[in-house]
Amino acid sequence: EICLGAGCFWHVEFALRRLPGVIDTAVGYSGGTTVSPTYKQVCHENTNHAEVVKLRFDQSVLSPRKLIDCFLAMHDPTVVRAHGKRARQTGQYRSCIFVYDKAMESVALNAITECTKQLRKVLCTEVRLLDNDSFWLAEDRHQRHDERVKDKFDNELCTLSLSQWLLHYGRRSSSIWGSSSTQSAGIVDDSNDDGMARMMI
Repeated sequence: EICLGAGCFWHVEFALRRLPGVIDTAVGYSGGTTVSPTYKQVCHENTNHAEVVKLRFDQSVLSPRKLIDCFLAMHDPTVVRAHGKRARQTGQYRSCIFVYDKAMESVALNAITECTKQLRKVLCTEVRLLDNDSFWLAEDRHQRHDERVKDKFDNELCTLSLSQWLLHYGRRSSSIWGSSSTQSAGIVDDSNDDGMARMMI
């Protein structure tokens, strides 16, 4: 399991659920100090929680490194937008990776290091090792929100291949997709793409 934050959890969850190998997701709050926070508290009080998506995934289908590469590709993890609700380590919409074991932490930190070199920018993505009771489930109305509320066609709800997912949700050229195994998914290079966020808007 892993928790990922990249903006409004409604849209992040919808995108991540379409990755191959994702078994289950839940949206909630993590990384802060308030016990069992409500959405209202996270929005209007100093809880320091981020909106996150907690994922269970099959590592034989989707490796942790590929998952994190996709996460870093779907939003802008640089300091460019790290202010206000996206403030580093405190913002509700901040870029963050919360893990529950040292192995996953190592994968995340290595991905961050490589992405920093590729982008030639400092990343504001927070990586933190947390215990299992540090995730607070969001209210029912937030769970799988975009699937329930938006009028989606069947082809918008199906699982995509890794290459299809990156083409649809990724915002970077193939030269900066992350690890070599993720680059090999066959992404089309677009030299006009500046890598800015699709999710953190």
